[in-house]
Amino acid sequence: MKNNKIKSILYTLLAATIVAAGPSCNKAFLDDKPYDAVVVSDAIKSDADMSTALNGLYSSLRATDFYGRTLAIKGDLMADHCFLSSFNSGRYNNLASYTMVKTDAYASNLWYNSYKAIKNANLIINSGVAVSTDAISHMYAEAYAIRALVEFDLCRNFAGPYAKDPNALGVPIVLAFNQAALPARNTIKEVYTQVLADLTKAFSLAKYNQGESMSISGPPITTRTLNSSFVSKYSIKAIMARVYQNMGDWANARDAALDVINNSGFSLVTAANLVSYWKSASPIMSKTETLFEVTSDGNNNVADGTLAYLYLPKIFSGAYGDILPTQQFYSMYSATDVRKQLFIDTTRAGQLGRARYVAKYPIDPNYDDVKILRLSEMYFIAAEAYYNLSVPVSANIYLNAVVSKRDPSLIYASAGTQILTDILNERLKEFAFEGYRFFDLYRLQMSFNKPQGQDASNNITSNVAVTPSTLNVVWPIPNDEIQVNPNMTQNPGY
Repeated sequence: MKNNKIKSILYTLLAATIVAAGPSCNKAFLDDKPYDAVVVSDAIKSDADMSTALNGLYSSLRATDFYGRTLAIKGDLMADHCFLSSFNSGRYNNLASYTMVKTDAYASNLWYNSYKAIKNANLIINSGVAVSTDAISHMYAEAYAIRALVEFDLCRNFAGPYAKDPNALGVPIVLAFNQAALPARNTIKEVYTQVLADLTKAFSLAKYNQGESMSISGPPITTRTLNSSFVSKYSIKAIMARVYQNMGDWANARDAALDVINNSGFSLVTAANLVSYWKSASPIMSKTETLFEVTSDGNNNVADGTLAYLYLPKIFSGAYGDILPTQQFYSMYSATDVRKQLFIDTTRAGQLGRARYVAKYPIDPNYDDVKILRLSEMYFIAAEAYYNLSVPVSANIYLNAVVSKRDPSLIYASAGTQILTDILNERLKEFAFEGYRFFDLYRLQMSFNKPQGQDASNNITSNVAVTPSTLNVVWPIPNDEIQVNPNMTQNPGY
């Protein structure tokens, strides 16, 4: 979309060339297929073609300004528990200080990468390949699920929360490839309706759980075993639970989360295995904790554009070490909480006070994988749903199911609004630096202070006060898109 202006110039030049060629040009030239590309209508004709296209779709999620890094960074750096080190590489400063403008490159790149992925999913969905095998059915399910996930995250970044005003402007719903399209923004409610329709369709088509194998006819005949790199049946239901949670539809959020907990066969990672779970950079198929992740390997990666390189400095085999937890947040972990071992407590040249480096993402020949869906999230969604459905005993049961595997010294038996406080605090501790915290504050319309730095005593020296109406809580529609699309509307304040 950001390249529409360039493309229009190219089309103009091409048209001028054809006209200049005049009558001497053979008319059949206009019907020739390009020798160096595949015509869209011919691209996907078999299950083998679909498998290849899916590999490309998954690969597109890996981009640095997408699920590879920026989405997760936003979810933490724009929240209340970390700050950008005073000695930093210059990355994400505008997110940390809430000073993004309409020409911001992170917003523009995220928008572009999102619609590129949606385009890739649409080519599969609209391919017309007959559903003649379970493998084809499941590959359609993967494409529908990824389209839904990306559209949902687009709406969370470029529009307000559903609970605030579902009839406000969301993002364009794009269901088919059309180079000339100039789509207007749909409402938030329309986007969520489409997302849920895609997820319902995906779940009905899905045939395989993690660890199961599917046969692709080829030639040659190949077998694909679903590890955590691929969307499996219950990862689709997990996305559903997250969407319902963001809508405040607590009955459906509860039911979707419980379906994953009770029927998927997945298990929570134990305290004894938590550190090794995070140290491993290889996809898994054991149905332990990870429902879906965006993976990399030695040949397919974004080099130093990963979370690991941003969170860890060179002394720990990273590159930058830019983002640090606050003392207040770090102190939330007790001495018996195994999650405290996922931080390196030291100092940093050029930074006052302690530096608690985030060590969730290992530097590895395979680079780091980004976990998108974990089973523990389903327990937290179930707990929050039961709280909102006025079933406090069940809320505490599902909260403690995760906590007992992280900190054996801690058990919750709260009542009233303290239950929600406990849930949000434990969500912060469990999903810290995976990109969750900002989106919790956003969907619940909570005000907070965004730390800007710390002194030698680890005290926060200044904050940006953030409310639900603060500019940058909702990102700007990229200025490139506004300039080339007369049907596009910018967000207020930009």
